[in-house]
Amino acid sequence: MGRQKGLEWEHVLIQVKNAKGTHLMKCKYCNHVFVGGPHRIRAHILGIRGQGVEKCTKASDTVRNQLKNAMVHGNDHLNSDVQKDANNITIVNANADVSTDASISSSISMNKMATKKQKTETSGSLPMSFELALRKQAEEAIARFFYAEDIAHRKVESSFFHDMLMAVSKVGPSFKAPSAYQLRKKYLNGEVVNVERDLILLKESWKTYGCTIVSDGWSDTRNRPIINVLASSLHGTMFLKSIDTSGHVKTGEYIFKLLKDVILEVGPSNVVQVCMDNAANCVVAGHMIEKEWPSIIYTRCTCHCVDLLLEDIAKCAWIDAILRSAMKISGFITRKQYVLAMFRKFSGKDLLKPSTTRFSYSFIVLSNLLDDKVYGGLRRMVVSEQWCKWNGAKTKKAEEMVSIVLDANFWADVKMIVKVCKPILKLLRLADREGATMGLIYQFKQQMLMEINNMTDIDPMKLDEIKECCIHRLTMLESPLHATGYVLHPLWTANDQEIDHDLQMGWMKTVMLYASGNLVLQNALLDEFYAYRKQASALFQVPFAKDANRLSTPIKWWETFGASTPNLKKLAIRVLSQGTSASSCERNWSTFSLIHTKRRNRLSSNHVQKLVFLHTNLRILKRIKERGFNPIEVTIDMIEKENDEERLLVLQSEQEAQEVDENESLTNVMAYLDDNAQDEDDDFEDDDINFNEDLECLFCCNNSLRFCFED
Repeated sequence: MGRQKGLEWEHVLIQVKNAKGTHLMKCKYCNHVFVGGPHRIRAHILGIRGQGVEKCTKASDTVRNQLKNAMVHGNDHLNSDVQKDANNITIVNANADVSTDASISSSISMNKMATKKQKTETSGSLPMSFELALRKQAEEAIARFFYAEDIAHRKVESSFFHDMLMAVSKVGPSFKAPSAYQLRKKYLNGEVVNVERDLILLKESWKTYGCTIVSDGWSDTRNRPIINVLASSLHGTMFLKSIDTSGHVKTGEYIFKLLKDVILEVGPSNVVQVCMDNAANCVVAGHMIEKEWPSIIYTRCTCHCVDLLLEDIAKCAWIDAILRSAMKISGFITRKQYVLAMFRKFSGKDLLKPSTTRFSYSFIVLSNLLDDKVYGGLRRMVVSEQWCKWNGAKTKKAEEMVSIVLDANFWADVKMIVKVCKPILKLLRLADREGATMGLIYQFKQQMLMEINNMTDIDPMKLDEIKECCIHRLTMLESPLHATGYVLHPLWTANDQEIDHDLQMGWMKTVMLYASGNLVLQNALLDEFYAYRKQASALFQVPFAKDANRLSTPIKWWETFGASTPNLKKLAIRVLSQGTSASSCERNWSTFSLIHTKRRNRLSSNHVQKLVFLHTNLRILKRIKERGFNPIEVTIDMIEKENDEERLLVLQSEQEAQEVDENESLTNVMAYLDDNAQDEDDDFEDDDINFNEDLECLFCCNNSLRFCFED
């Protein structure tokens, strides 16, 4: 009859049993994985040093006391090995901290020196050293792979990387990695199927919260026009598909046909709105969708409208002159290494480098110039002894830059422009966020106009010119959903909404479109809206229904207090759960650029679509797994705390990295040719460089050139 297992085995889960009597085990409390037997288990739980295993940080004192007492008193369930170790442990007071490393390890050390038998047990240090050597070898192999394949170091923190290591460790040394062909075919297709299955729960949530179909276009490194289509909802943005439109004229009818297939796939009843930019063909496609499905509303992208507004403002003659002068300062300093080093000596903050990003970069550069550290550093630098001794200080461009820096009128105009643009950038920050922003967009538009109109320290003629630009673009941006989001947001119930004609018309239009001609539903919605406005329901009158924190999250508020108005509650949740821009499509370009690179430009459109589908949607599933279906509700506090320069600095660093990549592209290609010269008879894989293509695409200034669906 075999020996009975001791109590220590109750604290671990056996993963793999080895032939030599050792086991791959995982602690039930801290999930630490280690190899060994009962000695290692006791060392792990009790924190005994020198046994080649780290101490458990989550085991309770009760567990430690139970295991220690069993070892000391020789519990019947313990085997003979446990009895041997029990003789090595000194009994401690029951009230003492049994997890104290010093008391346990010192008592064991004293007893081990007392008998020859315990000295012989220390011979286990040899396999321990062997294990440490193997661990070091594995870590070095992982590091070497990261260095050789130019993988970002932070990727080692990816949960997907750790899942991979855990799965490989369970198989053991016999594991053989899949081939490149299997990764391209079998496992890629299988993972797409798995992710589509896991996304079913997210799609089910659209029945309650609705979703927004967002679409935009770009061109890849081979100048193929691609249209991306995504579904944005309260719980994140799901990538649906990308369509290669090569050889097609991107008319409104063509875009409508593409989006019609997507809407039918998602389900028309689940779609609240379609959001695209302001190109003429997009507008035509949007109106065709509204005609096909009256309950689906076409909404222009707020970010694109605000971007056009900033472009209009920048075209004003007096603002254009200031922007050009500001770019001369930033450009002169950031493009000359010696001058940049000199500036950093006098300033505690860097200048933003002039570059073209999607939104409002020029105005952020002006704000950066007004920073006390940058402003003071510029003025100290141009009057310093080091500047005067520099040979380049006598050039025409340097003298022009100095005259701008020392011009008081220039800085006064910069302050004026930044002040005017501040409320506009605040609206942009709101619209550019992922999540539910529909309930705030109308209020932020009105607040922007009010703040600009109340500026009294700006020349009236200049201010009227800016206000005219704002009214023109905001009129273009008007949507019945913006008005509905405003009237159904509990934070704005105290405002005088009845006197705003445009607001009431937007709300009424939404009711008619949502009810689709059902007069009973329309009347029910209007009656319930009246009860909501007058706080006629007892649920609306409870004190915590008026708590500021609850009012700031309207979707949770309606789910909690909207039971007395069920029809209005359903409509409010669907509308307030939507975003107001197609920025998620813009952000998706970076995913494409990570996958379809200059060195992997032979990937087919279908292959790229699958890779982007996995890259985007796996992260959504990971977030849902970690946090659950928590709604992404954007609040006013989030917008107030966000900093323009921090966001733009990230964009600038990405732009600089791209420029470095472009400068080194020829060197990389030539090195690739040299390395593969001996294999020119082999077949190229689908992710190798297509040398038959024009190499000009490798040095394209922008590998994600936006074409806005235009020909």
